[in-house]
Amino acid sequence: MPRTRSAVNRRTSTTKKVETKPPPKVPKPSREQTAKVVKKSRPKKGNETSDENTAPIISVGSRVPLTDDFGGALYLHDGTKTSLKQLVEDSINGIIVFVYPKPLDEDDDLCGEFDHAQLDWDPAEMNTIGISRDSVSSLAAFVAKDEGPIQFVSNLDGSLMKAMSITSPKGVIKQGGFIILKSGILLARAIGKTDKIMDGICRVLFPWMEENIEEMSQ
Repeated sequence: MPRTRSAVNRRTSTTKKVETKPPPKVPKPSREQTAKVVKKSRPKKGNETSDENTAPIISVGSRVPLTDDFGGALYLHDGTKTSLKQLVEDSINGIIVFVYPKPLDEDDDLCGEFDHAQLDWDPAEMNTIGISRDSVSSLAAFVAKDEGPIQFVSNLDGSLMKAMSITSPKGVIKQGGFIILKSGILLARAIGKTDKIMDGICRVLFPWMEENIEEMSQ
């Protein structure tokens, strides 16, 4: 029996239609939620300085922490162990120090300039000290050739030079000079070429001598 159009319509009407629901909307993050996103820290690059090199710098005019271990172990040219604290305590009014990051030699300009300045600095009654990365035996040989008023000290690992911030921004030890008064106050510090160091030391030391020489003579 052939199907009529009405039969087809009845069959079609009995078929249930499948309703499709739209996908749920995902709410966008608010500004507050976006601000809470923490960025992952990137690994440090190899050329960044370490914590040791970025240690707080002792400002000129502030007190140096003269503890027994500050600056590490130091040795005189005769092998006697000492410290920055001991060197200051053994002085009358303080110490004038030059720092040389390499082994000393007779042609060292900075050492020669400090040696020549002794007569001008004598009224200050401060001990002049040269600190280098020489071994004790090398210092002993150097002193035997050139005996003078400067006291030479060995600091092989450069710990005192780093503690006193005689370094470049990247932590490389440079030549320099500084003055520490008997009271522990850092009176001056200079880093760079010999002329710059001598100017930085004398520019501070001479006015200090003028202000204090009368008091020291009483």
